[in-house]
Amino acid sequence: MKTIGWFIAISSANHFTFMGARLAVVLYAAQLQASPAAVGLLVALFGLVSTVFSVPAGRLMDRVGVAGPMLWFSAIMVAGCALGWGWRDLGALFIVSPVVGTFYSLFYVGHTQWLGRIGASQQRSTNYSLAALGFAAATFLAPIAIGFVVERAGHPEAFLMLAAAPLFTIAVLALRVIEAPAPPAHPTGPRGGGRRGGVFELARDRKLLPVYAVCVIASATWSIASLMIPLYGVEIGLSASGIGLVLGAYSLASVVIRVVMIWLGRRFTDWQLMIASFALAAACILVFPLFAGIGALMTVGFLLGLGIGLAGPLSQALLYEAAPAGRVGEVMGLRVTAMNATSTVVPLAAGAASGLVGVAPVFGVMAAFLAGGSWWVRGKWNKGK
Repeated sequence: MKTIGWFIAISSANHFTFMGARLAVVLYAAQLQASPAAVGLLVALFGLVSTVFSVPAGRLMDRVGVAGPMLWFSAIMVAGCALGWGWRDLGALFIVSPVVGTFYSLFYVGHTQWLGRIGASQQRSTNYSLAALGFAAATFLAPIAIGFVVERAGHPEAFLMLAAAPLFTIAVLALRVIEAPAPPAHPTGPRGGGRRGGVFELARDRKLLPVYAVCVIASATWSIASLMIPLYGVEIGLSASGIGLVLGAYSLASVVIRVVMIWLGRRFTDWQLMIASFALAAACILVFPLFAGIGALMTVGFLLGLGIGLAGPLSQALLYEAAPAGRVGEVMGLRVTAMNATSTVVPLAAGAASGLVGVAPVFGVMAAFLAGGSWWVRGKWNKGK
């Protein structure tokens, strides 16, 4: 328990910096009178570069272990945030965004590797749900802290505050407060025999393919819902505070379900929970545009958050279990690449589609997408973890 506690603390500290930096960059860019297009590019840069480097970083950590690279990734995050404090110009933000975003993503690849090796395999889903709970807390606290520091001290000082959080991670790793698991034996082939395959071989792996599919579906749904809920609120005339309440209910559910997931994981398999979460989310998305009252929308939004909130930690646990021996980092890197690409492309497509045909048809397509994913993997209902 001591190991998992320390590990969640250092991972949540870096997640706090990543989430805070996304908001701080947007606020600072707006204060520097950047155009909306420039702000959009700054946000895209947080995930764009890591789509190229996540798989090589995972492959590296498969060979050398995770502690050393994760320490250096944290140190570069500190340097990136410090740049936003020291170089007070819009040009600095075009360096801060890719540096903090990329090296947090690489840190996250190591995080998923390390977390999967803590304890027995039966604890894996619980460990991922506990880590997701820590991330949810960091996601909640980061914007509050950024808003407070920006108002009291200024935009550059917000980056200085963000630079401090990964210093805790660096100290824990450098002082070896917790010991990282040793890298696994290097395999001689994709699953332990023959020639070692490349990333395309992993993407076609019959054990990994359904897990990657549910990862992409869950990531796409989370990204689209975070965009479409506000757009629907504007379309039906909700106030900004009303839209915020609906989104708040949606986000709160992801915290609640990750607490309950520890109990659920003892009674159901990971695949059963994944299929049920997709079915619940599909039903909520289908009926969402049928309501206009704030109470009903908050209720449906909360239920939607329960469904989608399960998918993240479950997909990590399933992917770790399905990964070939000695290639967990590479597999997790490919997951990060797929998720970053999805979270960049899919919201753009959904926004463009809603402008052409309206918001309700996009909700219908989302529901069909989720229901189809749940139906596709239905055969795994009776399979173990």
